[in-house]
Amino acid sequence: MKPIHILTFCLLFFTLASCRKQEFMPEVEGQPVPHPEITTSLKEVLNASPYTLFKAAWERSNMDQIMKERGDKGYYTLLVPTNEAFIADGLTLEKINSTEPALLDSILLYHTLSGAFNPEDVKDRTDNYAGKSLLENPNLRVKPAVTGTALFEPYFYLQYLKLTNNELYVNGKKAGSIAAIPAKNGVLWPVNRVLHKPTRTIFQVLEEDGRFGMYLELNARTDALFAELTFGSFLHDFTRGLKVMDAGYFNITFHSVFAVTDDAFRKAGFNTVDEMMELNNRNPLPYIDWDTYSVKGGLATDTLVGYHRWGAFFSHDEPNVGRGVTNATNFYSNDLNNTVLSDYTVVTAGYPTPFPEYKMPLDFNTEGGVVKVKVKGSDYPAASVIEADINTIMGPVHVVDRLLLPKGFKL
Repeated sequence: MKPIHILTFCLLFFTLASCRKQEFMPEVEGQPVPHPEITTSLKEVLNASPYTLFKAAWERSNMDQIMKERGDKGYYTLLVPTNEAFIADGLTLEKINSTEPALLDSILLYHTLSGAFNPEDVKDRTDNYAGKSLLENPNLRVKPAVTGTALFEPYFYLQYLKLTNNELYVNGKKAGSIAAIPAKNGVLWPVNRVLHKPTRTIFQVLEEDGRFGMYLELNARTDALFAELTFGSFLHDFTRGLKVMDAGYFNITFHSVFAVTDDAFRKAGFNTVDEMMELNNRNPLPYIDWDTYSVKGGLATDTLVGYHRWGAFFSHDEPNVGRGVTNATNFYSNDLNNTVLSDYTVVTAGYPTPFPEYKMPLDFNTEGGVVKVKVKGSDYPAASVIEADINTIMGPVHVVDRLLLPKGFKL
């Protein structure tokens, strides 16, 4: 276990908000669509389509006025549920005609993305395209994509899209294989389900699910032990980044987690959290080095579950300098592969003090349609993702059936 330092922890948790560059770059107005011969507008394409319930919702909503106010230079992707998808979701024509326009606005804005997700542009793309919907949450704020441009940016709900073997995936799940329809100012993608915006944080999902009681208790007790050993002077907060923050310019950050079930702990030989906490007594406990004002040593329970949050906790640190910037890890299941992630930088080298970047510590493969994940070089069996893509306002929760343990770690 590597030494844990004061600024290491502070920089780790306060910089978790960093996100993939493409997620919050300013919109490019007038971006050309590679179909110069097309003269039909996106609204005209929608009107000519067979998706009458989406059109009915659009006509009852305020979308025409909203789009007019945005101007005529933007490009958009419409994710349009089929009539069957609307009916399956309870949105019949009668229901649509009795729904307040403002609520329909919310549904349609969530299905409308800035920028054109064109089939020809993305057919060879190996990772998800992070599309920013037009639906904003005014209570949430994110870190600016470009440092120094603002203190924060507004939060817009994201939709992660990928085209694989002519099948459209949205947020890691199949959304149909109906061909997209290009327009002069965007593209219409039919989808086979109504998309629902996430409403919970990662922490709320873990708390409310019922399968992760030991995981939550273990991390809470580890936090308390570390605070006791360091006289409350050093940050060690498992919930940081998993909740909406109550201080700071931005209050939401982007992650995914590999959540450990109680059954997974039992499979590893732990029937109680007390048994796991006993692991911390096999080595000297952390202490403060007052000469460098840093923490020496670490807790075995951090290693026990640290890789379930991408191992960023173990990145290189420097006394009184800390770590670099932790990049976003909100990866959906169809990005959990080595092609996309094997060389991903989890923690950057930092600025202005250079030190080694922290690269992806996990290895992925798929067996029988099930995603497998393990720590690189580990001799422990790979964990299976037994439930993927539980969506939250930060990113997905992936449920795993085993602990992600490094080589040589003794249970």
